Amino acid sequence: MNQRRKFKLLKDVPFLPKGTEYIMYDSTGFVHWITGDGKESEYPLRAGLAGYLWLLCTDKKYMELIESDYE
Repeated sequence: MNQRRKFKLLKDVPFLPKGTEYIMYDSTGFVHWITGDGKESEYPLRAGLAGYLWLLCTDKKYMELIESDYE
């Protein structure tokens, strides 16, 4: 089962503006961004940038959990 979580970036960080939303898939490690029209991107972010976002989501000062498939 591919668990997904949706996060919102709370602070500006290099290359990533505050307010951007991301979908993170726990089983694959893929990270997709939410486009301006509210849709999930077709392709995941590159591994380096995705890893940076995975690190940021561990700190509540940087990322806010918006929705989750976990119970």
